Amino acid sequence: MKEQPTRRQVLGHAVRGATLVGLGGIATYLSLKADAEGAWRINPEACVNSRLGALGVEVCERCATECVLPLSAVRAVNDHAKCGRCFVCPAYFDVKSAIDEQRMPSRKLCPRDAIERKVIGYVDPDDPRNNLYEYTIDEKLCNGCGKCVMACKEPAGLSSIRLEVRHILCLDCNRCEIANVCPDEAYERNPGS
Repeated sequence: MKEQPTRRQVLGHAVRGATLVGLGGIATYLSLKADAEGAWRINPEACVNSRLGALGVEVCERCATECVLPLSAVRAVNDHAKCGRCFVCPAYFDVKSAIDEQRMPSRKLCPRDAIERKVIGYVDPDDPRNNLYEYTIDEKLCNGCGKCVMACKEPAGLSSIRLEVRHILCLDCNRCEIANVCPDEAYERNPGS
């Protein structure tokens, strides 16, 4: 004879089910908001920080400084499928800084220390240059200044880092301040699918 579930078990299943439904609803809402017609986005072909061929120009930091939020809704994102996992990443290290005693650049590029570097896969203890490294951006620290995006462009990098509007943070302002001041008109409304 099969035992009947206790009240605690039934309530536990109900709470777990409601939580899953709630999380699914939030995920659906955020994906619809991100792809919604009229949502703000950055056109990488227009943005000077990510546009190929725009070399030797100053980094545009308007995404970081012009948002109405205290910490901009724009964040840097590393596309790990494109990343070379380099020993000396030009987006992580300030490759123009002095060389330290370990023969590495002495400073990091990110002014907010928002990029984390960790060894992945097989570790060669004898020669760390043989290791692969994963570079992850801490979105709580990133303000979208674009310095890492500019440094990751070819020929020094592989263009794996880009700026992206984080729609969970974006207020969807009718008149976006970043769009108003973007010199390349790279901040635009999503035309929809």
